[in-house]
Amino acid sequence: MTIGIRLFPLLALMAALPATAQVVDVNVTGEFRPNALDPGDTAFRNTTPRGSFCNWRPAECDRKGAYIFDLGNREYWRKQGPSDDTSRRDTTYIRFPPPRTITLQEVSSGRTFEATISFAALSMRINFGGGGDPWYYGVSGGCTAIRGAGGVGFSLGGWAARTPASPTECYSTSTRYGRTYSYRNVGLGIHVTLPNAMTLQDGRYVAQETWTTGGAGADIDLGDNITGVEAVRMNFVFDVIHDFQVRFATEAPRVQLAPEGGWSPWIDHGTAPARLRQELPFHLTTSMDFSMKLRCQHHVGDQCGIHDPQADKQVPVEVDVTLPGMNNLRDGRPAQNTVLLADDGQAPRFTPDGYLMQRRSTLRFTAGRDAVLEMVKTPGSRWEGDMTVLFDANP
Repeated sequence: MTIGIRLFPLLALMAALPATAQVVDVNVTGEFRPNALDPGDTAFRNTTPRGSFCNWRPAECDRKGAYIFDLGNREYWRKQGPSDDTSRRDTTYIRFPPPRTITLQEVSSGRTFEATISFAALSMRINFGGGGDPWYYGVSGGCTAIRGAGGVGFSLGGWAARTPASPTECYSTSTRYGRTYSYRNVGLGIHVTLPNAMTLQDGRYVAQETWTTGGAGADIDLGDNITGVEAVRMNFVFDVIHDFQVRFATEAPRVQLAPEGGWSPWIDHGTAPARLRQELPFHLTTSMDFSMKLRCQHHVGDQCGIHDPQADKQVPVEVDVTLPGMNNLRDGRPAQNTVLLADDGQAPRFTPDGYLMQRRSTLRFTAGRDAVLEMVKTPGSRWEGDMTVLFDANP
């Protein structure tokens, strides 16, 4: 019997997107690749270049789901306050947008998954007209200050949202410093909540989402009398690169069916065996879901069969599989002695508990009692058949 192995990887590229004068483009990237040193880690790794905020709050940047990046080295907004500030919106001010769910699509297959984007921080160099620092001193509302550095007329730092899941307005309580604010070298911090990567298929998943910026009504509200960039457009690119390998002892494994107690009872006493069986071990490495499908040279109902060319007869052979550390997606049961049928509609689909490495697994082939009784009617006969097992990553 021949066992064939197939896996269908998915990989494609995303085209670059143009930016307009008043829209800032930024790429947010992540990757899942299983780690042999930490097989239980099923999270994406942030591959977005780290922003300057990370120099001031490295622990925050190391948190899972934190994506913190710079927009670029330029002026983004300018605020011209009144001669006598009368409201908190006239000072340095921000209201982060509420969390937003986006849909990422695999560029080749069209598969999708959802992610939630929450804004966590804003960093920048702020130039102000003079006096004390309006960005660091006196911050109130739903933010805390991120102190970087500063000097006469400028400050490097930012504000971090206390509760990104339900942000509230943040503002400076100072009204006596500077009337013109220039926001330069801006960085943004977001939290990206992603699904368990083990549940996703290989490929590149992309999405594009835009948040408006400016005054009242903008997604990122910077208060009154604000001019400059009108939107931030994020291009999300997340790669899923699973590890998958099936290793048999030989490239073309053969299975020889035999009674569990040997042929002596049949030879010596004419007692037919209850069954003929053979196990075929293999080693499985996987971090992904897959289904197992069966292809037959000879069909007997929904099972594969072996054939006696002289008598032109065939009998069924049951094929089952045991995959330690994997469960059947249909019923959640462990993948133990799970029957494989020559019907793709009934093909079981398995999911791993974690990253499985070189896990010893078993295919088992069994000719049952009725098949054996048919076979022993023609002593000396030879029964053969090819069977192909497909390990299929596509649902």
